[in-house]
Amino acid sequence: MRRNCFIFLLGVMVFPAWGNASDNSAEVIFRAFQEEMDRSLKELKTEDFPQPYFINYQIRHNHRIEVSGSFGALLDSLGKENRRLFVDIRIGSPKFDSSTPGSHKANVKQLIPLDNNLHSLKRALWYETDIRYKQAVMNLLRKKGRKFSGVEKYQLENLSRGNAPVVHMEPVPELEANISEWQNLVRKVSGYFTKYPKIEKSSVKVILDRSVRYYLDSEGNKIQDGYRTYRVLMETWIKTDLGIQIHDEETIYFSSLQQFPSEEELIQKADRLIQETIKLEKAKKMAPYVGPAIFSPEAAAVLFHEAIGHRLEGDRLRMVSDGKTFVQKIGKPILPSFISIVDDPQMKTSEGVALLGHYNYDDQGQKSEKVVLIDNGVLKNFLLSRTPVPGFNKSNGHGRSDGVRFPVSRMGNFAVSSSKRLTGEQLKQRLIEEVKKQKKPFGLIIKKMISGETLTNNSDFQVFKGKPLFVYKVYPEDGREELVRGVEFVGTPLTMISRILTAGDDLTVTNGYCVAESGALPVSSIAPSVLLSEVEMQTSHEMNLRKPILAPPPM
Repeated sequence: MRRNCFIFLLGVMVFPAWGNASDNSAEVIFRAFQEEMDRSLKELKTEDFPQPYFINYQIRHNHRIEVSGSFGALLDSLGKENRRLFVDIRIGSPKFDSSTPGSHKANVKQLIPLDNNLHSLKRALWYETDIRYKQAVMNLLRKKGRKFSGVEKYQLENLSRGNAPVVHMEPVPELEANISEWQNLVRKVSGYFTKYPKIEKSSVKVILDRSVRYYLDSEGNKIQDGYRTYRVLMETWIKTDLGIQIHDEETIYFSSLQQFPSEEELIQKADRLIQETIKLEKAKKMAPYVGPAIFSPEAAAVLFHEAIGHRLEGDRLRMVSDGKTFVQKIGKPILPSFISIVDDPQMKTSEGVALLGHYNYDDQGQKSEKVVLIDNGVLKNFLLSRTPVPGFNKSNGHGRSDGVRFPVSRMGNFAVSSSKRLTGEQLKQRLIEEVKKQKKPFGLIIKKMISGETLTNNSDFQVFKGKPLFVYKVYPEDGREELVRGVEFVGTPLTMISRILTAGDDLTVTNGYCVAESGALPVSSIAPSVLLSEVEMQTSHEMNLRKPILAPPPM
């Protein structure tokens, strides 16, 4: 059940109805979990099928507060609260059970009461458990049929042994918000954009997300934890003389009100955003290109995330449809010998920046672990959930989900390091040397990124691409840089990563959200700049819209 309400509050608030989600929530929720779980483990069965051997219940109690404005006026000031329920039912045994990739239908969701009413919670659990048990029966029948027909071999077990049962009860982060201050701040910062008539649209948002998770499974794992994330998002839109729409944005993440940027800081960032957008509007459109390029830390983070990270998420190795790029590469070099990669969800900060990918326990009740994925270029491991994959039969705490979809192995804090480190000037000089060596007219520096995506399915092309916002041509004669636009990089993962020549000394944190099989999840990437000997840039799709007929109304 969702509750929407508009908020018109004064001062710094710890909301009495929301701020103490653990006042008696944990007691009531875990009691409902335990009583329904015990009943289902004992009595939920049919004449032809046994009771479940494994049950997992999770509730996410989510809150969002958002204040937004544009051109000096408030647009929204609202709050939203909901609870999400996830139920996993398995019948059979860990060696062969009802689970298959994609078998958990995410679109079946029971409404969860916000009130801590024991009977209502138990009724919601009962209803969803019944649905999931019936799904499990159907999945098991299909699976047995595929095994009998020889379509699937099912040589691996379905559920690896978990850690010793844990009880982990973290304090719930308070829901602190200064609504009146945020409203004034949004008005002032968004009002700054009115000084620039070229900016057609703009927005400034202050967003607070808090989520509290309650987890219980039939193996005895009991977990309460949560996170709180603040962000300020500023966006601008402008059109070129040809009507091509250009969009730029700046997002600042932090975890407490004490870290909230000042009005002066935000106006400085707004001014920089405006100036960058105007520069893009004037930039020339670039033709397709093949040649050397420097990827800034933000661009390198996208490169490693898309080309390497998703292909090291182990659950995909169980999928018949996956390309399994690195399945037979354990112990073999897949990157230059000076590159190493780890994923460590236990890290809370890096270089003083809070990491969105931090968590202590994954969504299968397993302790998160630091995993050395690539050591001096050599592939050592995969990110693993409790789904065994070839050569690995134990989770390393990377089974993650958005609270609705089934958990699969996903990245958390994905950190790239290099034993070869050049300063920014040295890296640019190496680029110029490579341009001259290849007799190219220019090289590229790829800076700010918009997005990245990849395909891992074996029925499609094994490619990935990224869309940079700021691309600079670097001319070898004098090192001059020229801003261009309208291209995106594209490539096959094995080829592109083999082109890395060296890296910079500028490790940088990039926070964001990654959308994949188990939903949109917070992730962090830590990477330095890298120089590639060859990058292919193709023309990107751009939306053409007629510019406004009249100028904006005068201030």
